[in-house]
Amino acid sequence: MNWKQPILFLCLAALILGGAIWLSGRETAVQHDYLPMEPVTILQATDLHALSPELTDGGAYFTRLVENADGKFMPRIQEIVEGFVQKALEVHPQVLILSGDLAFNGETLSHQWLSERLRPLLDAEIRVLVLPGNHDVNYPTAARFEGDSYSLVESPDAAAFAEIWQDFGYADALSRDEASLSYVYEISPGLRLLLVDTNTPDDPGAVLRSTLDWIETQLQEAEKAGARVIGVTHQTILQHNRVFSEGFVITNRERLNALYQKYGVCLNLCGHMHIQHAATAGCLAEIVTSALCVRPCQMGVLELTESGGSYHTECAVSKELSDAAADFFDRNSRRQGSAVTPDSELTDYLVQLNRAYFSGRMDRVLRSNDLLTRWKTADDFTGRYVESLLDDVGNNYNQIDFTF
Repeated sequence: MNWKQPILFLCLAALILGGAIWLSGRETAVQHDYLPMEPVTILQATDLHALSPELTDGGAYFTRLVENADGKFMPRIQEIVEGFVQKALEVHPQVLILSGDLAFNGETLSHQWLSERLRPLLDAEIRVLVLPGNHDVNYPTAARFEGDSYSLVESPDAAAFAEIWQDFGYADALSRDEASLSYVYEISPGLRLLLVDTNTPDDPGAVLRSTLDWIETQLQEAEKAGARVIGVTHQTILQHNRVFSEGFVITNRERLNALYQKYGVCLNLCGHMHIQHAATAGCLAEIVTSALCVRPCQMGVLELTESGGSYHTECAVSKELSDAAADFFDRNSRRQGSAVTPDSELTDYLVQLNRAYFSGRMDRVLRSNDLLTRWKTADDFTGRYVESLLDDVGNNYNQIDFTF
């Protein structure tokens, strides 16, 4: 198997353009006559990368793979999923959104295993809505890991994905797109979710042209009905990074963004980057929730009222499990930093920045121009990466307010 290894630890999980405090520069959305709505609590988790226990024995190949990747805490991923389900049951929101990369590498068995783990939420009358990510459908390297080897396994096509997850949004959709796994879900007469599939085989990483036409129709219908619309995607609409964009943002995002500006969609929830962040453009605010499988193993909590809402993060697992994920993350970060430079001071600084960056707490680190200069000298790519993190020093993206 040709597993693509990252050039550096953070390359797979993404980079970001830091900037001013989150709501500065956000324009007022187009005024609409919305229907009244009751307050609602929505949880969002993303990038679970669940792996069925049937697919790994924790052997040498699997261990090497995850220890030299991007910090996903795969050795205890089943515990993370089960801990998250218990936490969600305790919070008991009206809705839980899972915005893609449900499975580790798109294994059908992992989708089936995860859907069964989530059924207690349905039994508790929590509506669970899923959206595929780039790791979920027709994934070519879905595999079983045994000892020092692997073997390829089945990954679902779009129809099989929708069948596995039919009770998790698709069966009760207000409208479904014929060309993708996109759909509209009505939470209440005054609030709809627009879940947009950007990972079709015909145009991965983009929204199909016909889907964009379907989206405009859905936004027109919502406007006529007096319903607020919140968007959900896997990849981002806005560019959160001045260095990296390909593979992280929706490739034809301009038209989708234009539609959201035109019809006053004020919020988009997404993941994919494995970091905690937010950005704005015009009336649109976009929140990237960090990966559940990566420290600090957190989820987003959205409290909505008629006029707007607030977003904050909460740890979704036990402290022991979160601490173990943090240790795993730091070891991976240090190992790959050390592979670039023998300078322990530089590696220590990189570990510190990574820890803050992925958790959205760049207010917990200080800028060091000296260490930045030394990183640039040691390795150009890592130096540019460190510089992009330092642009964001001082920001906390774990508590956000917005208006409709």
